[in-house]
Amino acid sequence: MSKKSKIKAGIIFGMVMSTFFILRDLVTHDNLEIKNLIMFISSGLVGGALAGLIFGSLIGLFVNSKLITQTSKIDTASDETILLETGANHFKGAEGVGGKLYLTNKRLVFKSHKLNIQNHELSISLSDIGKVDRYKTLGLINNGLCVTTRDNKKEKFVVQEIEEWINILTEKNFLCI
Repeated sequence: MSKKSKIKAGIIFGMVMSTFFILRDLVTHDNLEIKNLIMFISSGLVGGALAGLIFGSLIGLFVNSKLITQTSKIDTASDETILLETGANHFKGAEGVGGKLYLTNKRLVFKSHKLNIQNHELSISLSDIGKVDRYKTLGLINNGLCVTTRDNKKEKFVVQEIEEWINILTEKNFLCI
């Protein structure tokens, strides 16, 4: 996980937590004088900033841990080359299964890491890919990759470096469309 991604995750989490802390204080306290409002807002901002810093650091440690990096390697054929790999989640039912998404010169492969309920590996031949689109995770965050196969099966992923994935997968002559 890049330093930029850790910082972004920490900022988003910190903003959410700051909002939660401020709203919690406003709802649970009866005395809403100006000095108390200032105290609620400032303590919410400080608490959210600390929560974001801790969250971003812990996410970075988790993603870069040996348990994650060593368990999601894929086997490739002798004439197969890995072109791109990043951390990803593959939606399998209600679970966002964590692992890595790989693009080789022959296929798109997702391999989960061991810390999931539904461990699995998914392989899609490049010639079977009909369409690649972006989508918003939870309708909010524009980091989703939707791969539609020629038989109209949709596989959804949340990926790091979404722009790079979209660019490489939609290049002319890359997919056999």
